[in-house]
Amino acid sequence: ASYIGCLGDDPAGQRIASDLRTVGVDVSRVAIIPGVSSPISAVLVDVAGERTIVNHTPAGLFEGGDVTAAGNVTDAQAVLVDPRWPAGAVAALTAARDTGIPGVFDFDREMDRTGEELTTIASHVAFSREALAATTGSADPQEGLDRMSDVTDAWLAVTLGAEGVFWRVGGRTHHQPVFDIEVVDTVGAGDVFHGALALALGEGQPESEAVRFASAAAALKCSRPGGRAGTPDRTEVYDLMQAG
Repeated sequence: ASYIGCLGDDPAGQRIASDLRTVGVDVSRVAIIPGVSSPISAVLVDVAGERTIVNHTPAGLFEGGDVTAAGNVTDAQAVLVDPRWPAGAVAALTAARDTGIPGVFDFDREMDRTGEELTTIASHVAFSREALAATTGSADPQEGLDRMSDVTDAWLAVTLGAEGVFWRVGGRTHHQPVFDIEVVDTVGAGDVFHGALALALGEGQPESEAVRFASAAAALKCSRPGGRAGTPDRTEVYDLMQAG
């Protein structure tokens, strides 16, 4: 796996890059932006394991990003983006589309001009509940997916926490229930879901199996404390899928 993005030239950025290298992620194409601090978040977890995240991303962090690097996906099997670095996300998804590999868009905020563009370029769009409702004006996830299908030809999904995942393809909506686990900490569950989904799609798994794989990975993350430290490995995911 490779991470292409921007970090500040500060201790936090050095720690982020070092931690990613430790788990085998290539960070050689990360742009280090002089004079800018790295993004930082405070995460609050309640007794039920649900989390609230307060994030600070410094102004100007992504202005020095290497768009050319973001658009170089010749060695990739799939691409995963979010809207925080718009130019990089557009470049990566456009390259994925032109190369014929899955381009997954993690859509976790209200629709804006960037979101509109990314939604039309991506092959797969996964919404949070809040983003889908804000974008479509419907609190009903299935109706929201129906409305979005009039906007884009992409495969569409919405993650609903304990209510599982709905996804829409070929004019039909499907549902993946959650796996039965005891929730300890939901920090990182969405990131694990999207990463596992992109991995499975890149490996050529059918979309229904990719959703199940990603759901199992996210469930395991919720069963243990920590963000990245709570990420399961492939064997654990397959064991849960077999048991469930």
